[in-house]
Amino acid sequence: MPLAFYDLPNWLFGLLISGGWVLVGLGGYLVFQRVCRVTFAEGDRNLAIALLGVIATINSLLLAFSAISVWESFGSAEKAVRNEAVIMTALGRDLMVFDTVQSRHARDLLQKYGTAVVDQEWSAMRRGELPEQARDLLDDMFRAVGRIDPLGAREAALMPEIWARTNELVKARRERTQASEAQVPGTLWSVVVLATMLTLVTTYVLPRSAFNLVAVGLLSGVFGLVFFFIAAMDRPFAGAESIGPEPIQRTVQTMARWSAQAAEPSAAKTAAR
Repeated sequence: MPLAFYDLPNWLFGLLISGGWVLVGLGGYLVFQRVCRVTFAEGDRNLAIALLGVIATINSLLLAFSAISVWESFGSAEKAVRNEAVIMTALGRDLMVFDTVQSRHARDLLQKYGTAVVDQEWSAMRRGELPEQARDLLDDMFRAVGRIDPLGAREAALMPEIWARTNELVKARRERTQASEAQVPGTLWSVVVLATMLTLVTTYVLPRSAFNLVAVGLLSGVFGLVFFFIAAMDRPFAGAESIGPEPIQRTVQTMARWSAQAAEPSAAKTAAR
């Protein structure tokens, strides 16, 4: 699905997809009735209805599989964001224990990384891009952690935990960025679109009447709603239903509060001197 559609309001996005399928269904039905002047026998119509049931069932399974797939991908992306925020909070709290020049530098880089993710990377992910600034800040923080020199046994015992958190953060970031690039494969889109069109084609043998027009329109509209759901969930970080950066944003605010609290005793000591 083109990214331009995700900039539209949700109601307009859904109306375009659902309305498009209604136009395709009703337009194809009316064209078929005008071009094909053959009168189908009752047995032929009954066979078409039986085929409609079979094809519609298969198509419904395909659509259900696609909907479940994109919903699970959306949930995985949301989980990756929350997990990254939790790891950042835990790592920032661990770095607060050291209170050395190296640990403060690593903590500042971690906070800058979170700020870059929220302010720059998130809007880029909506466009299907990934800028390098946040990644570079994470690499700098990784190197800063490597320069931390434990001052005692307690801090030395904490270093393995800090390294574990740092590696988990790298992994969580990779999961988030991979989720931002995940999409429904083009082959699957082609299959479900073709199966839906075949489902609608089997209804064209029905005689032209107001009731049949409404039936074809409703069937097309339902298919359109399912396609709208799949398209809206296909890109977890784009559109009105996209995942927001609030968990990471709250983590950055928490780390800023910790830094302010840590600076107060230092300022008090300087004033006392």
